[in-house]
Amino acid sequence: MRSWVCNTLTGESGLSLETRTRPACGAEQVRVRNHAAALNFPDTLITRGLYQLELEPPFVPGSEFAGTIIEVGAHVADFRVGQRVLALTGYDAFSEEVLVTPPGQQLHRIPAEMPFTDAAGFNLTYGTAMHALTQRARLDRDETLLVLGSAGGCGSAAVQIGTAIGARVIAAASTEPKCRAARTMGATDTINYGIEDLRTRLLELTDGAGADVIFDPVGGSLFDQAKRCTAWNGRYLVVGFAGGDIPQLGINYTILKSISVIGVAYGLSAIKDPAANIANFQQLFDWYGDGRIKPLVGATYPLEALPEACVALWERRATGKTVITFTTHS
Repeated sequence: MRSWVCNTLTGESGLSLETRTRPACGAEQVRVRNHAAALNFPDTLITRGLYQLELEPPFVPGSEFAGTIIEVGAHVADFRVGQRVLALTGYDAFSEEVLVTPPGQQLHRIPAEMPFTDAAGFNLTYGTAMHALTQRARLDRDETLLVLGSAGGCGSAAVQIGTAIGARVIAAASTEPKCRAARTMGATDTINYGIEDLRTRLLELTDGAGADVIFDPVGGSLFDQAKRCTAWNGRYLVVGFAGGDIPQLGINYTILKSISVIGVAYGLSAIKDPAANIANFQQLFDWYGDGRIKPLVGATYPLEALPEACVALWERRATGKTVITFTTHS
């Protein structure tokens, strides 16, 4: 089988497409033939040694994918050969076949109508956004949700989930095309923070009240503007730092508007509370079937073009999810 192997922690320049021996499927594992894998920003960090999950080369990167089960270990009772699934593995996904060990490495059967290109990028972004907005922020109907980086994979999922919940969603992005994309996903209003002052425009849109919940996968300099946009008793969700810098907050600031700053650690939360995660995905799959949510797949690349896709994502040129396709298994 072919796999992209990270041999040095130098980003895409350290990757090589290699033919490797298929490892044996353990008793607690399933083997999945890969049809499509999502490229996420953490994947570009882990190959640079900049992510909290530190792996020593050589390793196969790639955190999530979708495919068909082709082998089931003797001690696995909940899955069978032929089922269509998506998985969140943390690494190993940029390979033609992937061994998955449930439940720690999430494995979910996907609806019959869901193509693999949608399923590949569903788990991390929709799982994160759903956990953040429901378990962490407890977003209610008719509240106002501000989503930063709204045209990215995680941001676009938050826009759609917030809309499905019934909240008023204000989507913020860096360009007008990205704002247009957010409006097609259900955003009530948009803010182009490439040319508009985020705080000024948000307060205009909310008659000075601010946002009840702020979903922030960007961090960086946007944090300083966004933190001043929270409403009374607002909840600020810290999802990630795609903007690069990790911002700082004076703890006294939380008192001014009685705000909560809430960390979102989806992967570990799913392991610690699998029942809640399963319930989340049941709701997400129902919404997908109803047409209320759908991954924004911005670009697809063949397996051989993975380094090119990594460059586009690292340089912030990607919109929505970037998906790597395995054409030999289509």
